[in-house]
Amino acid sequence: MATIPALAAVALLFAATPAPAQTAVNAAPAKAKPAAAETWTKIELVAEDKRKIAASFWAPKDQKGAVPAAVLVHDAGAQRADLNDVAERLWKQGFAVVSLDLRGHGESQGTDKAWAELNDEERAKAWAFCLRDVKAAADWIGKQAGVHSSNVSLLGDRAGCTLVTRYAMRDENVRSLVLLDPQVEQLGFSLAKDIASLAGLPTYIAATKESAPKAQTIAESGEKANEGNKFIEIALFKGAPVMPTTDKTLVAGIAKFMSTQANPEKAAKK
Repeated sequence: MATIPALAAVALLFAATPAPAQTAVNAAPAKAKPAAAETWTKIELVAEDKRKIAASFWAPKDQKGAVPAAVLVHDAGAQRADLNDVAERLWKQGFAVVSLDLRGHGESQGTDKAWAELNDEERAKAWAFCLRDVKAAADWIGKQAGVHSSNVSLLGDRAGCTLVTRYAMRDENVRSLVLLDPQVEQLGFSLAKDIASLAGLPTYIAATKESAPKAQTIAESGEKANEGNKFIEIALFKGAPVMPTTDKTLVAGIAKFMSTQANPEKAAKK
């Protein structure tokens, strides 16, 4: 794996956000710019345990052929609207996109206790059940008209990285992963261990200067387990990791990576 200085040429930079750093445990999620109402539809997913999950769906723009799908998963204590900017960009790039509120979050809270009211043990247990919500979203979008069911990309924000990585281990239709500011271990999940089981699945990690060592540890774990196969790209961005997907440069890098993995033939022609 290349060292962090060697990756400077591909680093993604954005100005520090003036808002104080958010902690998903105690703070309310920062307000995201709402996506244009006419571009997405509110839907309701049903997980395998019958839990109803609120989600937003950006239907395919191009009806001439099947398009790739993207599933976006927010951080613990956050909500799906936090990822509207990246969802919009991916939709404009030719993806069908679903972004969901995990159980106990946003419009999927239902009768569950608020995340901030849970203790550490309750959080770990609740987070494990959220895997069912990710599966419900991936299964649902793959069945929609105009969507390529075997071409799915996943994005996780912070704690959401644990869910998309664990899910990718179980679904051969996943083409790529994007991990935003991931932790080596979190909420009972070992991301370093899980990513080592992905057999070289193309992965893009966005990290701050401070979190770069963690990103490096995750990357090295995966590549060491896959005989040195360098399948993980690390991009650095400046500033506190508060709502990183609102930065246009970072979002553009995410969209380019996902598009290249979902449409390798098209990318090769450019």
